[in-house]
Amino acid sequence: MGRSNKENMKKLAGRIALLLLAAYLLLLLYLTFFSPRYGRAAGLRGINLIPFSTIMQYLTGYMTTRSVIINLLGNIIAFMPMGFLLPLAFTSVRSFRRVLIISCLSTALVEITQYLTRSGISDIDDILLNVVGGILGYFLFKLFFYFLKF
Repeated sequence: MGRSNKENMKKLAGRIALLLLAAYLLLLLYLTFFSPRYGRAAGLRGINLIPFSTIMQYLTGYMTTRSVIINLLGNIIAFMPMGFLLPLAFTSVRSFRRVLIISCLSTALVEITQYLTRSGISDIDDILLNVVGGILGYFLFKLFFYFLKF
């Protein structure tokens, strides 16, 4: 028996989501490690292990408005696609817990790699903000899933 239209649509959506996820990951790698504007700070190595330290500096006027927007919103927005696309591409990653774990591990990997490669400052606040982005992306996925009954 042939597949129903709904099954075909699910399979197509999964394939498209997988392609988008791959493109997103490549863009994330570029912006984080190679872009002189948003990520890479050649030879720079630093680490912040104090939660909310950098966030408080942003919120108390220590940085320019542009830096605050790029760092706070940018770190959140940067991981929203992961939280949305992972469960869309992989049915095994449709639980909040799995998306949370993958978001935590992947952003920690990015921060550790930045430190080891001297391509930026590793910051626990970046991890926190990225994970918030992954969670928001997951909730957007759930809304999408709910309204489309996918």
